[in-house]
Amino acid sequence: MDFTERLELYQEGGMINENDVKDVLAIVAMFKEKYNIELCEENADTFVAHLCAAFGRNATHEAVEPLMEEALAEVKELESYPLSVEMLESVKGVIHNSLNQIEQEYVLLHLNNLIAKLNETA
Repeated sequence: MDFTERLELYQEGGMINENDVKDVLAIVAMFKEKYNIELCEENADTFVAHLCAAFGRNATHEAVEPLMEEALAEVKELESYPLSVEMLESVKGVIHNSLNQIEQEYVLLHLNNLIAKLNETA
């Protein structure tokens, strides 16, 4: 299932705006084109939810607690970490929103979880 319903709910609730929706759709398209990965509710729900929350926080200038150093260190040790860093750079290349360093660390966490989910189903 795609993210249409989720994005509509988030937009109706004022969490995101039309430009944020465009950014999410650009990310979905980029994953399909560049990585041949079909992002959907089943494999990327938390990733997309985090992106929407991050975009909403950009608008409100709300701060988020940083990842615990131990958690970030664990993410950096994962075999999938280099690919997640590449994917993050690709994400940043197709969006108009900005992601501060703390948000980028959370995105890396979600990307590594996405890679793990995809590897489980492969």
